[in-house]
Amino acid sequence: MKKVLAILLAAVVGISTVACSSDDVGSVDGKGISKKEYTDQLKFTKLMYEMQYGEKIWDQMKLKDKNYQETVKKNVLDSLIKTNVYLNYAKKNDIKPDKKVLSQYKEQNKKIFENAKSKESFKKAGIDQDFMEKYSEQAATMAGLSNYLQKKATPSEEEMKAKFKTMGDKVDASHILIKTVDDSNKPLPEAKKAEAKKKAEDLYKQLKAGADFAELAKKNSQDPGSAANGGALGEFGKGQMVPEFEKAAFALKEGEISQVVESQFGYHIIKLNKKVKADYAKSKAEIKSTLTNEKVKKLVEEIVKGTKTEKNEDKLKDIAFGDEAKADDKKSDEKKSDDKKAAEKSDDKKADK
Repeated sequence: MKKVLAILLAAVVGISTVACSSDDVGSVDGKGISKKEYTDQLKFTKLMYEMQYGEKIWDQMKLKDKNYQETVKKNVLDSLIKTNVYLNYAKKNDIKPDKKVLSQYKEQNKKIFENAKSKESFKKAGIDQDFMEKYSEQAATMAGLSNYLQKKATPSEEEMKAKFKTMGDKVDASHILIKTVDDSNKPLPEAKKAEAKKKAEDLYKQLKAGADFAELAKKNSQDPGSAANGGALGEFGKGQMVPEFEKAAFALKEGEISQVVESQFGYHIIKLNKKVKADYAKSKAEIKSTLTNEKVKKLVEEIVKGTKTEKNEDKLKDIAFGDEAKADDKKSDEKKSDDKKAAEKSDDKKADK
C-alpha cells in the first residue's frame, strides 16, 4: 500500500493557472478550496516540518532558498489540490476510509490531545482537534483509495507470465560510482567531470593491481544506496538499469570487473558477482509488484486527466507564513474582542435609553 500511496503523492496534477472567480485559492471540478482550508493546511505542514527537523529548519531552508516561504506555500497548495482530486474520486466511487488506518489515526489524536506538551504544541501552531479529526478521515480515505487501486490493478497470471518472458536471466552485481552530476542531477563543469574520470581510472588501476572491490567501494563510491554495502546492488534484470550500465554488467563473466563505464550519472566500475537463471516461481512476487505499480500509475493518470483543477497563487500573497500568521490571528482575535465590546456598549446605551 505504501508504494501505491507514493504513486498517488508523486502524480503530477495538470493544474490550470486560470484565476478562480471567488476568493478561493483553488478549485477541483468547480469545488472551491477556501483560504481557511488552505491556511489550516499550511499551519499543519509547518508544524510537521518543525516536529521532524526542529524549529531551526526555517533558518536552514532560508540558506538554500531565500524565497522558501513562497516555495512552501505553493507546494502546500499543489498538495491540497492533489488531495482534493483523489478525495473527489473516492467520493464518486463510494470508496470508504480504511477502518484500520482511521482507528490508528484516532488513537494517535487522542494521545496528542491528552498529552499536555503535545497539546500545547498543536495549540501554539493553531491546530485544533477538529482539524486533526478531518485530517485523519482524509488520510484513511487515501489509504482506502490506495487499496481500491491496488486491487483494481492486480495483474492476471497470464500478464505475469508474459512479463516474465521479457525479463530473461538476471545478474547480481556491485559497482563503484564517481558522479558527474550534482545533488540536483545537473551536470558538473567539464573540469570537474575530468577530475571524476581520472579518479575512476585510478580506482580501476588499483582493482587490477589486486585491491579489494568492496573496500574501495565503501571509501570512494558516491552511490549512498550501495557504498555502505561494498557497492552491492543485489539482483536485477534487463530494463532496470540505464542502458550503458546494463550492457556492461550483462557482458561480464562471474567475478570479472569492467573497465570504466560512463552513464548519465557518472563513471561506474562494475563487478559481476554471479549470473542468476530466470525462475518464474522466485520472480513472481517481484513481477506482480512491478506490474501492479505500472497499472496503478496509469489509473492515477486517468483520474488526474478526468479532473478540472484551478489555482490562484495571487491569493497566497495575503496569507502569512509562520509568526506573521500567528500575529494576524492575534490581531483578528483582538478585533473580534473590540467589536464585541463595542456591541456590548451599544446595547448598554440602548438599555439606558
